[in-house]
Amino acid sequence: MKIISATRIIDDMGRVVFPNNARKALNLEEDYLIMRIDNKKHLINFSSSGRGKKVPIDESGRIPISPEYMNKLGWETGTEIGLFMQGEEGVLQGNAPSCVICGSNQALLLIKKTHVCEDCIHTGTEASVERWSAVLGDLFQEYKEYCEKAVTFTNTEDVHKARTKGRRLRTLIHFIGIKKDHPLYKCLKEAHDVLGKVRENDVFIEAFDKEAENNKYSELYSKFIQKVEEEREEHRNELKQKLPHIIDDEFSVRWTTFSQDELKDSVVKLDIDTALKQYEKKFDERVFKYKEIKDKKSDKGLDALHSVRKQAKKLRYICSFLNEVQSIDYTRKSKQYKKVQKDYGDIIDLRDWIHETRSLSENIQDDSDDVKKVRKQLNQRLKKLVKQVEL
Repeated sequence: MKIISATRIIDDMGRVVFPNNARKALNLEEDYLIMRIDNKKHLINFSSSGRGKKVPIDESGRIPISPEYMNKLGWETGTEIGLFMQGEEGVLQGNAPSCVICGSNQALLLIKKTHVCEDCIHTGTEASVERWSAVLGDLFQEYKEYCEKAVTFTNTEDVHKARTKGRRLRTLIHFIGIKKDHPLYKCLKEAHDVLGKVRENDVFIEAFDKEAENNKYSELYSKFIQKVEEEREEHRNELKQKLPHIIDDEFSVRWTTFSQDELKDSVVKLDIDTALKQYEKKFDERVFKYKEIKDKKSDKGLDALHSVRKQAKKLRYICSFLNEVQSIDYTRKSKQYKKVQKDYGDIIDLRDWIHETRSLSENIQDDSDDVKKVRKQLNQRLKKLVKQVEL
């Protein structure tokens, strides 16, 4: 609620002038105010209605303070007093409230029991928006660069980085209030899905290659790799065709429009503590759901654990970002969620390998017993890791 604050001087007839904006705010139906002295707080309360002493207001907006009140408060002609209003109630007191930052007593707002003037709020808001814009802008540029590199396939990490940077951008703009049906969010999600197919192939090839090094079923793993490489070639062609049309000049224009027209409004409206608590509440709910599942190594149990890990990843991104743009240190929270993400990544990877070997085994010529034995090895490792989960 906006606060009206001004400094007044008691004239030689014991009167003070109420500013015009204060008189309008009171919504006076009669030409008088209701005043009540507060001896303990050493001030005069005033309002447009209620119990108290009726004090007339003249045509110039002047209100007389009775000699009785003047004596009790130690005021006299020439005394400088403060007029402070919030809504239709206010006080007259020896010292007016002032901005905690610059000391001004004009255009104050009450924020968490602290007075801050509109000028300081505007300055702080502009500085905050600039920090958010700069950090998000840098992330956007990195994302664009990795997307351009990803379609060259010179380094498999380019696809991984493009996907990770895009996921961060999507998480952060959603955190500040951008809806999932927003064109910018939809572009990021579409690109993420196309990149994801190639990234999954890259992960399988790398993982199966390591398994083949010291495994008696190396020949089988080599066949798996061959099939995944064939799939990856198809997905790379799809990526090369689609990604440049998703992350294009129009996408850049959308980002510029978002930065110039929407970001400030979103940052100003954002209640960081409330928004962060909502994400943490979702994390706790997913942990609870996982704990309720009896067979932790079942598809249902592993899906629930994966859901926990994905929410931890979002919270890690958010806390890392807030650590850059806010004065509060979010390092501990960021590390906490990073640990959850890291600790259970191997479990999700194993789950995916098992699903992939099942799918690949249908398209290769090999001893079915060997396939069963490989899958049994992976399941045993998965079972062991699941037992170690502590949430």
